[in-house]
Amino acid sequence: MNEISLFDRFHYSLTKNKRTEDFYRLLYEKIRDRYFSKKENCLVIKDLKLPVLSNSAKPTREEAYIAMEIADILFPAKLSRYHFCDEGPYEWGDVFISEGDTVFDCGANIGIFSILAASKGAEVYAFEPIFGARKILRTTLELNPEFSKQIHIVPYALADVEEKAEFKVLDNTYVGSSMVLMNQIGHTEISDVTTVDIFAEKNNLHVDFIKADIEGAERKMLEGAQKTLSRNSPKISICKYHLADDPQVLKSLILKANKDYVLTEKWKKIYGAVTRR
Repeated sequence: MNEISLFDRFHYSLTKNKRTEDFYRLLYEKIRDRYFSKKENCLVIKDLKLPVLSNSAKPTREEAYIAMEIADILFPAKLSRYHFCDEGPYEWGDVFISEGDTVFDCGANIGIFSILAASKGAEVYAFEPIFGARKILRTTLELNPEFSKQIHIVPYALADVEEKAEFKVLDNTYVGSSMVLMNQIGHTEISDVTTVDIFAEKNNLHVDFIKADIEGAERKMLEGAQKTLSRNSPKISICKYHLADDPQVLKSLILKANKDYVLTEKWKKIYGAVTRR
């Protein structure tokens, strides 16, 4: 059962409308000051290690986004702190990672959620279509070699068909790369695309948990996961804010596949679980 302290509730309400890029640059400075290990040249948060992306005195744009990821993913899970959450953690209520779970990390980026899931005993398929992000993801795994056999880097995007797709990669960060939101400023990159159903079937996988933050392609991923949602009833933690109608469309696709899902909306996510097995 998740518990959010009164302090965290107060701090969240006090700062939730101030969450700019500069806000997270300052947060990264605080994280770096507190969790940087000079000996290992990385950030160490509890038992998990993250690469330092620059030696810049002022945190970069990428580091600002990484601070947001740490605040949403690691602070709640490892420190039971929710005061800097923005999009929200990936575990809530009945949606949690269990030992032995097969987890699809859709939009793995540099692997923060992947190493968290692996630290809880899961086997993780880290889907990341962007070359630069995968390079940092490999560094993250090198820093956490105890999870090397549990995390499989998959150089694919997830959607509703197998194809190649063009991605817009934002300037100065790999966070936010999208094959849907193409009006953003950045360069383009081509990636292979598969579906949850096809990948699971080809690899004979029973999927237990799907995490997705894929910049507007969440609905495409769910359309390509209908058999998996019906047969496996995986726990779902999915971002709902990239497109205006995401809450309605995403919930509809989940329930279309499996009417037994109980869905909860909190922060900027939809959490889904089938509690009747």
